[in-house]
Amino acid sequence: MKKRIVYILLIMGMPLYAETLGHALSNTQSDGMVRLGYQSHKAEDNTETEFALGLKLHFETAPYHGLQAGATLFTSQGNGEEGFEGIPFFDKNNEDYAILGEAYLKGTLSDTKLVVGRQSFDTPFADSDDIGMVPNTFEALTLLDTSLKDTTIFLSHVQKWSGVDSETPGTFSDVNANKGMQILGITYEGVSKMILSGWFYHLKDEVKISYFEANYEEETDSFIYGAALQYAFQDYDNAESAAIYGAAASFGLKKAGLTTTIAYNKVKGSAADNFFGGGPFFTNAEHNTLREEGPDGETLLYTISWDASAVGAEGLHFTANIDAHTGDQTRAREYDIGMGYAYSDSVNFSAIFSDVQNGDLSFQNLRMFVNYFF
Repeated sequence: MKKRIVYILLIMGMPLYAETLGHALSNTQSDGMVRLGYQSHKAEDNTETEFALGLKLHFETAPYHGLQAGATLFTSQGNGEEGFEGIPFFDKNNEDYAILGEAYLKGTLSDTKLVVGRQSFDTPFADSDDIGMVPNTFEALTLLDTSLKDTTIFLSHVQKWSGVDSETPGTFSDVNANKGMQILGITYEGVSKMILSGWFYHLKDEVKISYFEANYEEETDSFIYGAALQYAFQDYDNAESAAIYGAAASFGLKKAGLTTTIAYNKVKGSAADNFFGGGPFFTNAEHNTLREEGPDGETLLYTISWDASAVGAEGLHFTANIDAHTGDQTRAREYDIGMGYAYSDSVNFSAIFSDVQNGDLSFQNLRMFVNYFF
């Protein structure tokens, strides 16, 4: 890794000597967040609760000839209980932990950025998925290019990851053993009202993933409406494969603050997988996702949201989901009720209650968060 960093700096012509370091360090920018989290998880007659206090501290030096260094520390401290079945707040042993989730060098040259080290990004099958105390982050070499009109090119080699969706949230673990994962993504916004994207993921000797998505959105003085299509193909080297189709449509009344959405996914073949994050599928809910449906499944998601600023309650909104699975797991369903309130630019509150049934497994989960940004 050290040799790779030196090579990158040489080809970009960005010296790192005392004068450069002095200027960059004296102009370092910092920001952060304190998060208070509460979670209650009830399964059968057993109810468990957890409290956590999290801290995020981010530092980034000022650019010098296009080069910057940055780091982000995450912590989660609280009353984790062994065997807790809810969303992970703590490490794999359900204990307090701190992790240097980001530690990177970033070089910018015109419309191209190159980032090496621990970093955060969001792609369809590798994303931050910030649903607990500490999000997913990745140890990677990433290039982001916007030099072509209306086009963003994303290219990354990912070696390790950590966070809420990983098996070891408190440490970085290998992606695909020591072989890593390669990602190529292209997003195009040159068609009026539309966003088109295509992605390819390669995990050597394991799986190749192709993903395509098209989004359309329009609005008038009174309405906002949109539609989206998605297709994914997950081709495993052991000859199994999954083809996933998806469609979604939304319609909103601007003056009333109401928006309704209906989404559909269909799987043909083996079970779909979210891989390194929350997954991109339109019908994924808080807990049940298309992965839980298994092979050859179908899922419908109905959502209604209300922005209470329509009646003068600025910063307040509510969301309700009904997630219905109609494939092999005919009893799978989920109800979610969520709310959020932005008191100011610095303070916000959110809560989500879920009632879930997945085959013979049923539970209720409540998560609440207070965030303070500084």
